[in-house]
Amino acid sequence: MISGSLCKRCNVLETAIHTFFHYPFAQEVWKCIPLKRAVHLCLPPTGITSTVLPWVCWALWNARNQLVFEDKTLSAIETALRGLRLAREWITAQNPVKSRTRFIPQTTRNLNLTTGESTIVTCRTDAAWIIQSKRAGLAWIFTDSTGSRITQGATTKDLINWPLIAEAIALRLALLSAETLGLRKLSCFSDNSTLIRAINTDMQIKEIYGIIKDIKHISSVFVIITFSHFSRSMNVEADCLAKQSLSSSLYLDPVMD
Repeated sequence: MISGSLCKRCNVLETAIHTFFHYPFAQEVWKCIPLKRAVHLCLPPTGITSTVLPWVCWALWNARNQLVFEDKTLSAIETALRGLRLAREWITAQNPVKSRTRFIPQTTRNLNLTTGESTIVTCRTDAAWIIQSKRAGLAWIFTDSTGSRITQGATTKDLINWPLIAEAIALRLALLSAETLGLRKLSCFSDNSTLIRAINTDMQIKEIYGIIKDIKHISSVFVIITFSHFSRSMNVEADCLAKQSLSSSLYLDPVMD
């Protein structure tokens, strides 16, 4: 970095702390990383057993350089995926034999997956939204071919101005989680028909255009992936999980009048 130079994104003084942690793009990247503690260890089952900090910082640095020198903009999801992928590659390279005998069988057993060509994991997503606070609860559930639950996730997001945005972000987070889990065949379902049409067609909705672009980019890592609409009555579990997440956040951090 050149002393006294300004950040190309924010136009404020560019420092290491600003580039890696403080500016909004970096914060969005860190939100995409499933951390146990801030900039420390990833939650299982990512396959990352050491600190993820240097790899995410390296991904952020490369994203910064591409913007400065090539005028190329990477999304936060894309940058986060690069950091996670680099961390896994490093760990695997340290002891390939140990990685083959420990991580792969353990992941396969825990996720109830087989190596058959017909193995496709079902992903159901949903969101709950409060218009007054603009806060949303987001949830996703993965199940195997027998309908048994593999894993699930839920979180909350603030400053969400439209329910469709919340639905799109929930699906994006689900895909990021699936990529982290090492899933390669995915069948995604949402009870929001507008979201599914936007993904499967060229229909453009400005409020979710960037999120849809992220979803399509992340989809490229999967061998098989489909996006389908189904009725709300078939999405009760994900709906309840999203509402529970939202209720818990309101209890811990009540919205002031």
